[in-house]
Amino acid sequence: MAAMTVALFLGWWLVTASEAQQLHRPSLSLHPSQAVSMGENVTLRCHLPRMATWVQLWHNGSLRFNKEKDKEQDTAEFSFAVTNLEDAGTYQCRYQVSKPLRTSKKSDPVELVLTGATGRSHGNLVEAVLRGCAAVLVFSLGLYFVLDARSLWTWRDESAGVTPEMPESVQLQGPSRDSEDLTYTEMPAAIPCSQPPTSPTAPQSPVIYTTVSTDLPR
Repeated sequence: MAAMTVALFLGWWLVTASEAQQLHRPSLSLHPSQAVSMGENVTLRCHLPRMATWVQLWHNGSLRFNKEKDKEQDTAEFSFAVTNLEDAGTYQCRYQVSKPLRTSKKSDPVELVLTGATGRSHGNLVEAVLRGCAAVLVFSLGLYFVLDARSLWTWRDESAGVTPEMPESVQLQGPSRDSEDLTYTEMPAAIPCSQPPTSPTAPQSPVIYTTVSTDLPR
């Protein structure tokens, strides 16, 4: 019975000593407020329950700053400018003591919120899209005018090199009653042309050569 009492006493003493050795958790605050705009400065203050050698600032579960304490102060400050969207999120701090070397638990998290970041990002995206569309439009118009001018010069060069061809004469034998009454007609033959005419011209009447017999019918 006495041995059991001693064992219980020793267990209680060990638990009490272990709890006494544990470090109290620090607390963290944001200044000037938890909601800041892009480009503003923000200060996070870690309030320490006792003197510490090192103070750490954690951001979204990752260590961001590790500051050595060289003065007897009960707070440690971390100041920086908010320059991008990644600066927003959850922050925590903790501290270390050297004699004996121990590390406290992390403080309760505080949330840093960026105001107006979504609207600004949306505005920048719209501006970039509009600039891209304007650039594509200018490039398309320039390309169209270059191709149109090139086609016009090519058409002019081809038109300047075309020489008109004289139509060939074709003799057609018309109806006759005998060998003396013959009628000959000379008409221009149609020649296919692969190139379009340079300019519209007035239609010309065909040239007709006729041989008429002067003998009267008997």
